[in-house]
Amino acid sequence: MWSDNETDIDYLNHSEVAEMICDMISDDTLLPLSVGVYGGWGVGKSSILQLVNKRLADGGNTIVIEFDAWLYQGFDEAKSALMTVISQTLITEAPENLKEQAKGLFRRVNKLRLLGLGAEAGMAAFGLPTFGFVSRAIESGRDALSGEGDAEDLTAIQDGAHTATSKLKGLIDPKEVQSPPEEIAAFKAEFSALLDGLDKRMVVFVDNLDRCLPKTAIENLEAMRLFLSLPNTAFVVAADVDMVRHAVATHFSGASKKHVEDYLDKLVQFPVAVPRLGMQEVRAFLCMLVLSRSSTVDAMALESARNYLLETIQNSWSENGEFSLDELSKLVSANADLKTQIENVLRIAPTLAQSKAVLGNPRIIKRMMNTVRMRHGLATRRKMNLDEAVIAKVSLFERCTSDRAFGDLLKLVNASPKGKAKGLSSSSLEKIENSTSGFPESWHDHRDFIAEWGQLPPDLSNIDLRAAVYLARETLPLQIKNTALSADTVKAIEALLKVPTRASKAAETAIDLIPPDERSSAMSELINTLRQDGDWSRKRPDINGAVALATKHAETRDELLRFLSGVQQPAAWLKSLIETLRKGSQ
Repeated sequence: MWSDNETDIDYLNHSEVAEMICDMISDDTLLPLSVGVYGGWGVGKSSILQLVNKRLADGGNTIVIEFDAWLYQGFDEAKSALMTVISQTLITEAPENLKEQAKGLFRRVNKLRLLGLGAEAGMAAFGLPTFGFVSRAIESGRDALSGEGDAEDLTAIQDGAHTATSKLKGLIDPKEVQSPPEEIAAFKAEFSALLDGLDKRMVVFVDNLDRCLPKTAIENLEAMRLFLSLPNTAFVVAADVDMVRHAVATHFSGASKKHVEDYLDKLVQFPVAVPRLGMQEVRAFLCMLVLSRSSTVDAMALESARNYLLETIQNSWSENGEFSLDELSKLVSANADLKTQIENVLRIAPTLAQSKAVLGNPRIIKRMMNTVRMRHGLATRRKMNLDEAVIAKVSLFERCTSDRAFGDLLKLVNASPKGKAKGLSSSSLEKIENSTSGFPESWHDHRDFIAEWGQLPPDLSNIDLRAAVYLARETLPLQIKNTALSADTVKAIEALLKVPTRASKAAETAIDLIPPDERSSAMSELINTLRQDGDWSRKRPDINGAVALATKHAETRDELLRFLSGVQQPAAWLKSLIETLRKGSQ
């Protein structure tokens, strides 16, 4: 299994992006600076931040502050949360001769958080962030905190509790209270002086901005605007640019498309897109996933392999970028089993790089590989004779098509003698590109992928895939297992699982297809499918067919009643249904 978290170990040549960002941060003429690391979900934005952090740490003249915008959502006003994290970090970083100065900055941040000055309109006129100033339940804005405030004080103010008035009154000298613009100006002056004394750059990573609610996302962007007028500061924002622009459009209702685009473009000076993975990157990534989990590859050999693979990516534009499996195998002293594992993942690399459902997304690739590894582990424990390459190929179909198309694949396997679906041969699937007959309708939208998938080894047409279907049951319910049922009964069961109501004409037609001696078996198959989903808190349409069968043929009713009566904590609708079925049996 592979961790889904960000990492500072580069498998994808993201170090080149990190180097560009570090070069900008290290250029004093560009500060203050804002950089946007843009890309969709799972492409490696957070890992690039970690790589930047690692390189900056080697220099020793940079204070790096990591701020997860999503983490603070709902716990604190977003702008003040960012200020607090920054000021707390500076206290930690400050030498003894600057500790008091850093603590003074922190106290000013607390003051900005706690003052109830109701100054949104006035601060907006100055072009300054408002920091969520609202009227508090205090007799006067001047009856606020001049020293240290505890969490109870803050809660009391935020909740507007009357007890806050007596508790806070008199703790600040009225002459110390300044207007909001004056407070912001004082904060900026103290902050600049502290950074000057530290003689270091301050770099703030803002991550997961695209996961935040629109209001929180905008508040964080506005807080950044305050710091971007200060020397020796840089912000690196990792986000899905489309999601952030959606937040801007939602927050500023009625804003034009141009204004929405301009908002972010004016705030982020240097946008850097995370490169989409190509064939070489996907191959290298898959190889490193396999090698990193091999017990036969030590740390030194793994690092040699990583460097070799990165070199092939960096030189992929030239004749020096050719990948050699033999060279990689020598570097890690691969035995036959490990070499086979590498060969298996290399076979699916082109599909993972080009399929619209994956498009080389490293997180999707990693999750798919985790699924393969989990299923192979289960197959081994259950003593199923199922090769990992087979599991990978089935999982690839599952990932790159639709639920309906994958369900039809499972049905094809279940309907085939001993689970060997002759229609899955490479020669048969080649024909899908130019023909729509003979294949499930759900496969037509995926013709190009399925034709290519069919050519990938191994050929599944002569392999018993019933175990592979069993392993995929967490994605879709296990389909009909009773191979002794007639084709008419199988067809009827499939129809009964889809009928919209218990009294539908389709249900009656399906039930009439079932021979009398197969009605009980049909009910058993319907119940087997109902068991796959244990959620009985909602009304479930998949039960309509079973109820229709039990209502029409009394010999099937008791089995359905026994099953439904065993449901733990049945909802009101299910209790009513059970009662209706019981009355029908009397």
